[in-house]
Amino acid sequence: MRRVLLAIAIVCGTATSAHAVSPIQPGNRPTPLPGVENGKVPASMLTHASAECVAVREAAPSIRFLFLLAQANGVSLDGHSCYRTLQGQINSRTNATANGNAACASALSTGPGGVVVGTSMHGWGKAADLNEAGEGLDFHFTAYTFMKAAAASVGWNHPGWAEPGGSSCPEPWHWEWVGDGGRQGLDTIRADTVAILPTRTTGGYWTVTGLGAVNARGNATSYGEASSIPIAWIMVSAQATPTAKGYWLVGGDGGVFSYGDAAFHGSTGGMPLNQPVLGMAPTPGAKGYWLVASDGGVFSFGNAKFYGSTGSISLFRPVVGMAAMPNGKGYWLAASDGGVFAYGDAEFKGSMGGTALAQPVLSIAATPSGKGYWLMAADGGIFNYGDAKFFGSGVGSAGDSPFVDIAATRSGKGYWLVRANGEVFAFGDAEHEGNG
Repeated sequence: MRRVLLAIAIVCGTATSAHAVSPIQPGNRPTPLPGVENGKVPASMLTHASAECVAVREAAPSIRFLFLLAQANGVSLDGHSCYRTLQGQINSRTNATANGNAACASALSTGPGGVVVGTSMHGWGKAADLNEAGEGLDFHFTAYTFMKAAAASVGWNHPGWAEPGGSSCPEPWHWEWVGDGGRQGLDTIRADTVAILPTRTTGGYWTVTGLGAVNARGNATSYGEASSIPIAWIMVSAQATPTAKGYWLVGGDGGVFSYGDAAFHGSTGGMPLNQPVLGMAPTPGAKGYWLVASDGGVFSFGNAKFYGSTGSISLFRPVVGMAAMPNGKGYWLAASDGGVFAYGDAEFKGSMGGTALAQPVLSIAATPSGKGYWLMAADGGIFNYGDAKFFGSGVGSAGDSPFVDIAATRSGKGYWLVRANGEVFAFGDAEHEGNG
């Protein structure tokens, strides 16, 4: 069992080490959306990154990951204003003027025929005004420190004018997505991968993105994907069926998308949730599944039985993952501080709860016997318990993209790790078949 580690840190690295010319520059700004008017972006091009933050599809996975990573570090970060309609920009300008701050609101221009035209980066769905615990950010807030440390690694930039002393209206809360290179056309920063799924052998897997794209590698077969359809929420998790002839994709609202031999058994899509869904686990015969929210609330569908949850418990850190017993009669929930909660037949084999971590835990995978499990941290650190063996980790690997998921081989003698940029690492008998 790997028991390293220092005091918990929120630093994910800088965006420059893996990119020749980083788009994270004071003067870089988001690119306009071709063929679309500012503030009039069609709903099909937008999606929820959180309950309060709607963003353009290409920017949403990365801001959703920042919210997840912040909360995993104990920082209550969210976006209270991301996409802003033209009317929203007009209202913002009007309010700022009424408060004597007209110079601090995005200007509105006039097009042909006197039509008002939006100019805000919010109007492209590529900007977010952030808050911490419901309050707008200040430069001394923990959430601002977190963003300065972590945002660059997933393509979010704090423009020069918003920095302290950068203009007469510095804004610690305002951040912009330039992961596509921005207007300066610099290198891209990809940060959209959310899951890796194993096939029945060590020679194949799927990687899944927040927009529902499914990339088949090795002997994996594509059974469909959601990338070409409008989605209400970003995808946050995915699981393969026991036969590996299908898979489910799960959105943050608990919406479930089924492909191949994966059957739909229900979802929380459209239901009011205390916290967003972040993971799922199927029953052995694929006739049911569980969904889990970040407060540890568990939702059972099909033949999946409810064995307990942390939904009514005050957690020190949020739940970040779920793994089911091979017999379907229990499951584990993992929290970002390395705490593990066992229910039903699932046995507690140990945890990192109470131990200082260099990076928060973000994923859990069970062994085929159900007598052990691995925890994976954002830096690729692996912690193994019970009959789970240590085969290697991503700690110290080149690049600064955070690790987001772990999947064990069906033999239990290896595992894959995947980063937010789709880079895959194989250990033990897991075979590397390419990046996602």
